[in-house]
Amino acid sequence: MIVFVIVFLAVTVIFVVAASAEGKKEQEYIELETEVLRKLGFSNWNIIPYFDEYVIVNSHQAVEKYDSTKFFKDHREKLAVAKKVINEKNKKINVLKSFLSDNEYKTHPQYSKISEKINSVISNASGYRICVRYTSPTGKTTVNRTIVLYINEITKFENNPVLLMSKGEYNKYLKEQQQELLTKKHHEYYERVNEIIDYANENREKLFIKGSSERLDSLVAQLFDRTVNSIKKIKSIDSEEWGVIGNLINQIDGEIRKTVMDNQKILDYYNSDDFYKIKETCEVLMSTQREFNEYITEKVESISRLFGTRVVRNETVNDDEYQYIRPYKKAITPFNAEVSSNVFASAENSPLNYVVKYFYTNKTMYPEQIQKLHLLVEELATLKEAKKIIENYKEEYQKYLCNVPSYIIDQDEAGFYSRLGFANVDESVLVVEYKFSYTSGGGMAKRTFTIPMTEENIIELIRLLEGKLTASAFTKEQRALMTNKLRESIKKRDNFTCCNCKNSIYTEPNLLLEIDHIIPVSKGGYTVEDNLQTLCWKCNRVKSNKMS
Repeated sequence: MIVFVIVFLAVTVIFVVAASAEGKKEQEYIELETEVLRKLGFSNWNIIPYFDEYVIVNSHQAVEKYDSTKFFKDHREKLAVAKKVINEKNKKINVLKSFLSDNEYKTHPQYSKISEKINSVISNASGYRICVRYTSPTGKTTVNRTIVLYINEITKFENNPVLLMSKGEYNKYLKEQQQELLTKKHHEYYERVNEIIDYANENREKLFIKGSSERLDSLVAQLFDRTVNSIKKIKSIDSEEWGVIGNLINQIDGEIRKTVMDNQKILDYYNSDDFYKIKETCEVLMSTQREFNEYITEKVESISRLFGTRVVRNETVNDDEYQYIRPYKKAITPFNAEVSSNVFASAENSPLNYVVKYFYTNKTMYPEQIQKLHLLVEELATLKEAKKIIENYKEEYQKYLCNVPSYIIDQDEAGFYSRLGFANVDESVLVVEYKFSYTSGGGMAKRTFTIPMTEENIIELIRLLEGKLTASAFTKEQRALMTNKLRESIKKRDNFTCCNCKNSIYTEPNLLLEIDHIIPVSKGGYTVEDNLQTLCWKCNRVKSNKMS
């Protein structure tokens, strides 16, 4: 009996000691866990829950078939939520892994237990966890399934939204994508057109070869007419029209760039030593003709002052309602009337009457305008004769013009001689013209016609204007016209000799003779034989509008 009691007491002591030791360990763990949670900044281990979503389905088979695609199709808004949750979890997991890799508690007797706990939390925290559950109507059967989503799967759904679309949504999406691609294609082609327009605008003022500016204008007009409207009409991303338009754009771009480069090539020659040598030679020879060339240049400029210079305005497609295409600046004649189709047809039948109607609208200006037209006839006649004399001078200089590249004469003959000091009487200066234009509402039909101011047309225009003057104004303005016939008659009468200096074409074959009003028109003189005399250009230049 005594032995039993002793054994019992010994066992009890052992249990008490063991319980005390276990309690001590538990206390040590609790203290360590509290310290670690504080160190990690966590309130407890449940800060990272095992499940993030719970989904209830209505059958056992639904549990088996349920997947991430089904979940996000039913809950589109959860895609962003899942991504955020995974990112937040990953931050916490990184904190836990960093702690495990380096901390001051590794020697603690309860560290292995806390390490196991942290690894368990890390394992359970991976991904976005969805619990799919089915419970039978009686409540006796419950089926659970866990779906774990990782960031790569979330990214897959974000990058490919089609995966979560219904058939109807998918068809709508395809249409939107096609429209977006088509719009992008439109703008790519519009931008190609804009690049060409920008290039043309930047280089237009640098063009100096005769006809270059007009060619540039024509090419840009083709670009507008044949591409811009056509681009807008293409309704399919894979239409063959894209290739056709692309080839046309490339062709026009190439021609525009060639036009600019041709001008630059010639300009490079004018800046070369070869040209400077020719210019030095010609400057010595030109000394006796310099005054004549200056005089003719003044005559050319006087016509511009009489009827205005070409102006610049913005040109673009008429129906570019969204202004995708930048404007192109081009020079146009100041005498250009945009009219309706009915007016256009009438103007074709009676051109000079419509010139008066559209370009001579102020009757009080008729006397001044009639005087300008009289002067225009005389100036144009002088320039035509001067042009023949200049051509004669050019022939005399040919022996001094050695080794001039053929492309210079072919493309810029007028500019070449002008830079050597010869006066340049451009053919376009000798032809003043009025232009009527008609453009249909849609911009598809365009028609134009011009009325050149030949001597015959100018005479008829003067008569039309005089016919609209009052009787007193008509009497004041009426005078004979300086026709070619009258001009030649006066020269012949004066034996082709200047009435002032007595120089004649017999002593100077290339002498420019002009018909002068003894009493200037501006001072009331008339174009009649008694008031006309033959003067050489030098004497006429000195006299100007003075009486003699």
